[in-house]
Amino acid sequence: AEVHKVHSEAPVPVGWCSWYHFYTDINEQVIQSNLKSVVNLRPDVPLPLFQIDDGFETYPSDWFDFTPGFPKGLAHLAQKIKAAGLTPGIWLAPFIVHPKAKLVKDHPDWLLRDKKDRPVNAGFVWNRFNFALDLTHPEALAYTQKVIRTAVEQWGFSYLKLDFLYAAALKGCYQDPTKTRAQVLRMGLEALREAAGPEITLLGCGCPLGTGVGIFEAMRISADVSGYW
Repeated sequence: AEVHKVHSEAPVPVGWCSWYHFYTDINEQVIQSNLKSVVNLRPDVPLPLFQIDDGFETYPSDWFDFTPGFPKGLAHLAQKIKAAGLTPGIWLAPFIVHPKAKLVKDHPDWLLRDKKDRPVNAGFVWNRFNFALDLTHPEALAYTQKVIRTAVEQWGFSYLKLDFLYAAALKGCYQDPTKTRAQVLRMGLEALREAAGPEITLLGCGCPLGTGVGIFEAMRISADVSGYW
């Protein structure tokens, strides 16, 4: 705890998350309706955190392109959440890349590749086998920081749920071959924390636990769960 500067006194965030009922089927109306419900239920069920999950972006890794359900983006929703006296939260997955994302065409050199120059498999998610960023590529690492800074400084979120973080530590041919996969992941997590700043609450998801020590206020220690359970 001393070496990794663990803040053991940090409170565990409690609140509402859109994922386990709506999954990716969300839009402005869904978010605002549930925000109203959370506010109305506050006397009996106090939930200080209100977090928007996956479904606002066109494709994971194209974080600045929004679906038709979010025509005005996210900043105005964060403002409404904050005005309601709640902590605004957002889901992001800064290290994983959807194969249909514009990033794949615009920056193919950012992708982690295998010995045959094929993008590595980052897992079957969103009914696709996904890719991963090579965080030893300076521009790819800088992009992840830009995403975090935008969410915090421009959109106004003070709680970030960061998912699929294992994607930074996959087997592949890194641009910097001198770093171990654990070092690459730790470097990436430290870059995200630097971009967010010390006051932002970070929740780590899909992250090897040891590498996240000292980075996050909270971590999801298991795989995902499903509402139908």
